[in-house]
Order: sequence, then structure tokens, then C-alpha cells
Amino acid sequence: MPRPPSLAALADLVLTSHRPTRSHLRMWLTSVVTYLLYTGLLWLQVALGYTPRDLAVGYTLLAFCTNLLLYFGVRHGWGPAWDRNLGTTQLLIGVLFMWGAYAMAGPLSGATLIIVASHIVYAVFGFTATRVWQLVTASLAGLALTMILCHQWQPERYPLGQQVVAWLYTCLVVVLIARLATLVTRMNENLRTQRRELAAALDKVRELATRDDLTQVHNRRHITELMRIEQAQHERSGSPLCVALLDIDFFKVVNDTFGHQAGDEVLRRFAQATQQALRTSDLLGRWGGEEFVVVFPDTLIAQARVALRRAKEQLQQADFSAVGPGLRITFSAGLVQVDPGERIEDAIERADQAMYRAKTKGRDRIECVAPIDRFSEAPRRA
Repeated sequence: MPRPPSLAALADLVLTSHRPTRSHLRMWLTSVVTYLLYTGLLWLQVALGYTPRDLAVGYTLLAFCTNLLLYFGVRHGWGPAWDRNLGTTQLLIGVLFMWGAYAMAGPLSGATLIIVASHIVYAVFGFTATRVWQLVTASLAGLALTMILCHQWQPERYPLGQQVVAWLYTCLVVVLIARLATLVTRMNENLRTQRRELAAALDKVRELATRDDLTQVHNRRHITELMRIEQAQHERSGSPLCVALLDIDFFKVVNDTFGHQAGDEVLRRFAQATQQALRTSDLLGRWGGEEFVVVFPDTLIAQARVALRRAKEQLQQADFSAVGPGLRITFSAGLVQVDPGERIEDAIERADQAMYRAKTKGRDRIECVAPIDRFSEAPRRA
């Protein structure tokens, strides 16, 4: 025998499990409860003889059909671009129903005016200050028109003087509530602005904490963390992992000849050219001074060597003439494949030793150290 669905399953069925839509449907459900309470009061008016039954039946059916359509509209995102969750539409429909409730209340019409104030309170949660005042103007103007029509329709039940005084009282209360609503709305807008600014500041702090300020690649602390993550993945899966240390050749000469600002520009352009040559999965970080580290996840040493050769070719095409006439930048690299069980610090040390050998053998070359065979690449000549 199948088990009856749980309350949580029923809630997911009616309100969906999609969190944003579910939140909007909860607001719709709050509106439905309000309509049920107003409809209950309407039928109390019928029982007391203040409202004709036919009008109450029509009002009830119209409210039911309207809220049913709104449910499907909110659930399936049928709202226009300016009101995707139909919150504004629900509020405007509520204002229309309020005018109808006033017209059906007869001698009790003054009691329905509190509904105008409730609409303004709801507007605080989704309207800007300008739109709150637009809603106030439309509500009061529509109410004035409703009162005039009611007086012309049944002057004995809606005497003109009584309508004018009721409307003025309503204006007084609604304007005061709107003023408070405007203050709350502006406070909410300021809070949203502050949250956006705080989020932007946090993003900036995270960027500063993980990026080298000069070259905009990973800084040493962050690239070390990333290497540890990749090394753990390498241990779990057995996938190959390579690490390379790159040192810009004769960088001190650049600083001494053209100045430190020129050296900074060389570092920036070097990082940019190298990043463009690498794959999106490769990780580039500034290790310190003119040294950079490259991490090649899930990569054999032969594949990593191809990537470094591509970086050398990219660097040959880079234009450093703005830094110094005829300036050409090369790098020496030590490339290792991380051995099983090897600490990342030990792999970096082997890469550093390989890079030192590349510099002592004439620079502008890649010295590779594989787990089993060891070989070197002679410098390529143009």
C-alpha cells in the first residue's frame, strides 16, 4: 500500500522546491490568506444585510479566479520583465479589489478604507520611494472616483459630505504611512547599496589576498595552496602532476639599464604573455622577484614541456619596445614531474635545481626532470 505524501512533499508540490519561486509563492500565499479574511468579512456583511448576496458571490468568484491565475503566473514566471514575480501586479490588483469592497460595503464603507493603508505597508518591501508615492496617488485618486460613482449610484447610502470627509481622513492617514514607508524604503535601499559595496570590497580583499598586485597572477601564498590541493588530487587519483619554475633571464640588467618601472612593466607583460600561452587548467603564480611557478594538473612532463615551449614562442612575439628599444625577454625554466608520495616542497626544490642548471647552461632553455628518465632541451635558435 503506497504511503501518503508527507507535508514536505505536498509543500514542494504546491510551492515547488525552487527557492526563489518558493519565496514568491509564499508571498502569494500571504495575499491569499488576506483575501480569505476580507471575503469572510464580506459574507458577514451579507448576513447582516449590508451587502447584496449577488455582489458577494461575484466578488468571491472573481477573487478566486484572479488568485488562481496569479499562482500559475508566479509559479511559471509569466510576469513581464519589469515584474517577473508579479509582486507589483498583485498589489495593483489588490487596490482594484479595495475599490470594489468599498462600493459593496454600504454604510460600512468607511471601515474598508484601512485596506488602502495596508497596501502602502506591503509596498515597503518591494517598491522604491518614488513608486510608493505613485501607488499612494493612484490609490487615492481611484478611491475618490469610486466615491463619486457610489454617490451618484446611491446617494442615500453614500452622502457626498460623508464621502469627502472620509476621503480626507484617508488621505491624512495614508500620507503619514507613506511618509514612514518612504523612510523605511530608503533605509532598505541604503542597506542594499551598502551590501553591494561590502560585497565588492570583500571581492577586492579576496583578490588582493590571492593575486599578485603587480602581475595579477596568483601570489606565492595562494599558488602554494593550489599546489597542495593539486598534489592531494594527484595522490588520490594517480593522475600526473608537473611543476615548473621560470626565471626571467638578465632581469637585473633590465632594472639597471631602464629603471625599476621598466622592470615592473616587463614583469606584467611577461605574466600576460605566459598566461596566454598556457591552458585554462594550468596555474600561473609569481613565486618572488622575477621568478614564476607554473602548475600543470593531470599533465605528463612531455605535455608540460610543449606548453612551456609555447610560452617561449609567445614571449618571442611580445613587444617590449615600449620598455626599451630592441629589448628581448627570455626565461630559463626547470620542469619536474611530481613523484608518487613526493611532497610538493621537494618537487619545487627539484624544479629550482633544474632551473639553476638551465641558467648555468646558457639560459633561454627548459631543463626537464622526469620521474624515470632525465633529459634537457637545448636552446632553440631563431
